[in-house]
Amino acid sequence: MAQGLIEVERKFVPGPDTEKRLQELGGTLVHRFTFRDTYYDTTELSLMRSDHWLRQREGSGWELKCPGKAGIPGPHTEYIELTSEPEIVAQLRVPTQEKAPAKLIVYLQRFRPEDYQRLLESTLSEKPRGAKHSDRSLDYNVTS
Repeated sequence: MAQGLIEVERKFVPGPDTEKRLQELGGTLVHRFTFRDTYYDTTELSLMRSDHWLRQREGSGWELKCPGKAGIPGPHTEYIELTSEPEIVAQLRVPTQEKAPAKLIVYLQRFRPEDYQRLLESTLSEKPRGAKHSDRSLDYNVTS
């Protein structure tokens, strides 16, 4: 992202007639983009619990999303997105603080409670630290 730009992301749940209504207003599908993210964490989910999200995006490489500067009022959260492997490694070596649940956790709780429950249960398993989650149903295809 270029210096000086701010990315604004707003989430909403479309109603059953949203697509039809958009078409009535003259909207058309310009293009569809699909990608796959694989998220990594420790067995204890220490990254997720500190609101850090380490992922490998298919075809794009590694990304770490972590909390940005605090103190900006309003209903939003600022994240830093690191894509350089040395920066990611350096950030992961700094102790992290507990934060409010991230949007992926809230999504799982609301819309995929079975996967959220399995994620919680995985903390009890005996996988090695830093192991990739073996349940492929936690890999998400995102279409935008």
